[in-house]
Amino acid sequence: MTAMRKILILLLLTVATATISAQNFRGGLRAGFTATQMSGDELGGFHKLGAYAGGFVNWRFIKAPKWAIQPEINFVMKGSSKFLRADKNGNIGSKYVLTMYYIEVPVLAKFMIVRGLEVEFGPTFGVLCGATEKDANGIMPGRMPFRRFELCGMAGISYTIRDHFGLSLRFVQTAIPVRVNDGNHSRLYLTKKQFSTEIAFSLFYQF
Repeated sequence: MTAMRKILILLLLTVATATISAQNFRGGLRAGFTATQMSGDELGGFHKLGAYAGGFVNWRFIKAPKWAIQPEINFVMKGSSKFLRADKNGNIGSKYVLTMYYIEVPVLAKFMIVRGLEVEFGPTFGVLCGATEKDANGIMPGRMPFRRFELCGMAGISYTIRDHFGLSLRFVQTAIPVRVNDGNHSRLYLTKKQFSTEIAFSLFYQF
């Protein structure tokens, strides 16, 4: 059984369990964008934009209504980039674009500060579906391989408008390096272990 199927089965089981055992169960969809950077690549700044979309289930505790558990499954684009720029003499600079495609499963605890406004935090587990790394000449060959799985920490804040629509802002940091340093590949743009940092903004609809 592939890792993707395991993740989907886990989410379905979570939905089924919540439906049976909780009156305060709700589901929803989200869509938005990410701004990401990669530590250890000498290219500081959240210059890489990407898509962010998925679905979630929300299970609010009946006896402690300020608290809820929210597992999700999301498609996330991450990476790093450096754009072509001309210096004062008109010389064009270098170009570098790293794009990584993940399926991620956050399992979040949510706490209601006031009605509609919540903080959220918890671990995120991800599977790398693909990655491309390009410079001004195209695909970069002989690059250090990426890890298939990722482990992140997530913290954020969300605000629900009129019971259904809402906004979410999140900060996500990988806990382990995204690459496997086997010593046999190119280290261009790599001076130390690489960790991904992500800021995600999304709109969500809760059924």
